[in-house]
Amino acid sequence: MTTLPVRAKRSRRASPLRATLLSTFLSTQMLAGCSGPDDGDRPGVGMPPLSDGSEPLSNPAPNPVPDVGAFASMSTDLVMDPSLYARDGYARVDVIRIDLRTVARTGSACTEDDQSGCTLADVLGDTDTTDELKVDVPVHFRAGDFAEDGTSGNAELRQRGGGSRSAPQKSFRIKLDSQRVLWRGERFLQLNKHPFESSRFRNKAAFDLMQGVPHLPSFRTQFVNLWIDDGSGPVDNGLYTHVERFDDDWLKRRGLPGDGNLYSANDFRFAASDLADVAVDGNGEPLDKDRFESSLEIDEGEDHRALVRMLQAIQNADLDFGTVLDRHFNRNNVLAWITFNLLVRQDDATRQNVKLYNPAGSDRFYFVPWDYDAVFGQWEEPPGGYSTEALQQRLDYGYALGHRNDFLDGYYRMPGTHGRVLAAVEVLRDGALTDTAIQRISDTYHDLVAPLQTRAPDRFFNESFTSASGRDLAARVAGNEEAIRTRFALPLPPTLLDVTRVGPRILVRWTPALDVTGSAVTYDLEIATSPAFGPDSIVFTRTGIADRPGGTVESGVDPDRLGSGRRYARLTARASNDPSRHWQVARNRLTVGGSEYLGTISFEVR
Repeated sequence: MTTLPVRAKRSRRASPLRATLLSTFLSTQMLAGCSGPDDGDRPGVGMPPLSDGSEPLSNPAPNPVPDVGAFASMSTDLVMDPSLYARDGYARVDVIRIDLRTVARTGSACTEDDQSGCTLADVLGDTDTTDELKVDVPVHFRAGDFAEDGTSGNAELRQRGGGSRSAPQKSFRIKLDSQRVLWRGERFLQLNKHPFESSRFRNKAAFDLMQGVPHLPSFRTQFVNLWIDDGSGPVDNGLYTHVERFDDDWLKRRGLPGDGNLYSANDFRFAASDLADVAVDGNGEPLDKDRFESSLEIDEGEDHRALVRMLQAIQNADLDFGTVLDRHFNRNNVLAWITFNLLVRQDDATRQNVKLYNPAGSDRFYFVPWDYDAVFGQWEEPPGGYSTEALQQRLDYGYALGHRNDFLDGYYRMPGTHGRVLAAVEVLRDGALTDTAIQRISDTYHDLVAPLQTRAPDRFFNESFTSASGRDLAARVAGNEEAIRTRFALPLPPTLLDVTRVGPRILVRWTPALDVTGSAVTYDLEIATSPAFGPDSIVFTRTGIADRPGGTVESGVDPDRLGSGRRYARLTARASNDPSRHWQVARNRLTVGGSEYLGTISFEVR
């Protein structure tokens, strides 16, 4: 097993070399009131023009990221100037006030075809993300860093978000009417309430820390105190976090070509079903846009053939995953994204909470992180036993969580992955994610948001906020590092295949499990007359079945030992370093009589 020794706890500080590579975040942003670089100073960095449709000709960036630890420079690296995060007013970490004044409407209708009568109440009531009505109302936008323009209305307001729309406090999108008179060079303000996160700053903390992670694009963020005047005077709506919009302007600010394809995952796992969802015609246009965007929302772009080619390659069993990785992705970007997610415990990026950037004319894709308000949890080792809850925790723990996503599953099964992750952990923990950096952000942001969380209106909707909320993020990341180093040996789950009869024997087959940390795996097979596998129902047990990496594993069973009728098979994969602790069930799910059983399939014996 490839595991580095656990080191004594210490305060991690960035090395001088890392300081030259990573964001100047701690020295510029964290000092409230400091001014950033001149807003007009925008070095041209990023990817060069593409050649025949797949590779950059070269990397012309004047200061490419040098080799550090796990990250060896590649010609396909995204190189972005970290000073971008301190331009346009973002150098100062504070809470700014934004005022909106609704514009009186003269109409009476508020429908998809006629919104002349839509009001703020209709915006607040727009909670159904599946219908065609997206309520927009005209407003007048004003902020301390946006000059009063004397107009009655200069923007429009709509509700934003998915599951958060069910919360009593809503999130909003503001779109400025002008394409030239912008706020901080941005036309859209995306104001997130984060109603289910008690500290109300984890999303911003994650993006700000991410700004110092090599090869990982981040977003500019700003705390906002929003006031809305709906005709009776300004009303305090509490704290919000603005996050920069993911569009072609986001690319241009980073020195990247602004005509690439941008996607946001809605329910996307790089699976065969996703390939069917994103079917396109000969010009690369979706055959069914609604179905396409149920899987992957199109933020920018019209020709999506590169996406289809990438998914076809992932689903091609004849292609080595390493070949697919080098042809369609960037190894540094992938490793940085995965390692950051493991350290902050982003466990919902297997189907959503991620965006993709595909440069125009290229078959290459880059992961762009998104939606981090639910992170900074702990990797808690799952309990023993075969209850549904305990097994679900095993399937969702550490590397095993990757089974939910065909890309992650393929990446984790590549030889040497755990060693690469450990090396990347070292880089991040000695650079962007030092204890000092995390603690400073936690304390600073807590003190910034506390006055708004302890007064109306937020205190009525965020009763969980305390003097300790969010102050333990550094300890949580340190605990997650320890988990990665010492407790990530729970295997990626196997998959039970259909049971068949071959001659006189019944053959139970499965795809192999894998301990990503390097230990050998063996299997225990049980067959029972009940899906609950009570002791009296078990009719067959075989333990210590040898693994067959790279191919299906099988075990023959004499049908006379099983009797006739409906039978249930349960498979357990055990890592050799500590088999009673590091074990995993199959990823199969079976529903019988309204109850769900994990790691189990059924078959008939006649």
